[in-house]
Parts: sequence; structure tokens; C-alpha cells
Amino acid sequence: MSYYQLTFESAGNRQPKPVTIIRVNPEDGPAPRKAVDVLRVGGVVVFPTEDGYMAGCDALDPGAVQHLCEVTGATSEHLVRFAASREQAARLTGLARPLSHPVPLALMGAADLPIVATAVPPGASPAPTAQHVVFILGDGVALVLDAGRISRQPAASGR
Repeated sequence: MSYYQLTFESAGNRQPKPVTIIRVNPEDGPAPRKAVDVLRVGGVVVFPTEDGYMAGCDALDPGAVQHLCEVTGATSEHLVRFAASREQAARLTGLARPLSHPVPLALMGAADLPIVATAVPPGASPAPTAQHVVFILGDGVALVLDAGRISRQPAASGR
């Protein structure tokens, strides 16, 4: 269908894919095997950080990074690199941001891969819940690691 020189595709031609959501306890330790598998095949995973939820993928797979950018609308300046070890950081081009949340650390450790990620929408603060990200991205993500609401801690005043 064309309207003012714009072309639209009917939503009826597309079947939405299910999105797997795995409830995780940050204190449990190992990352779910399914999340490791999704990361290794270039899928997009939503995961918690200490600041909120982000969408990410294997930082070393250019196809996965391109897919992440297509799904989220991110550009290179929106992407943040994370690594769980010095060895992973050494495999990145660019600096890795420190990360202390146990869920992505366990995921990167189990997959032995650094992650590149973005807030959703790009440029915003990370979402406080996994559901916010799924609402925006829909089935563009392959898997969600849901650790519950993330409460950002206010910055210290320095007094």
C-alpha cells in the first residue's frame, strides 16, 4: 500500500515470534545455558545491569552487532562494551566499561565472550524492568534474563 510516496507492509503478513523470558536470581551464580547459546549464535539478549536493563549481543560478531543496531535503532555511539575479564577486554576494539552486576558477568564468563549493548531506546537511561525493553523491541530479542525491577541508587553528594 502506498500513501504520500510511503510504502507500508501489512502486519498481517508477519507472524510474531515468541520471546523467551527466564527469571533469574542474581545470587544463583551460573548463567542459564539457553542464554549462553543465544549469545553464541548471534542473538540479542536483554539483561540486567546495576543501572537497568540493556539489550546486547556478542561483541566479537559483526553480524550480531549489526542485528542489535537494526533491532534497537542504535548507532555506534550508543553502544557500550562490557567484558568479564582482562582476556575478554583484550579481544575488544575499544575500552570496556566496568560492570558489577552478577547476571551479565556470569553470562559473559560462561560464554567466554564480551558483550556490546545499548539502552532501549538508544541514548536513554537503561530501563528499570525487562518488560519495558520487551514492550519496545518485541520479538526483535531472542531471550530476556529478568532479575526483577532495578532500583538505581542516587549518586553520592560528596558532603
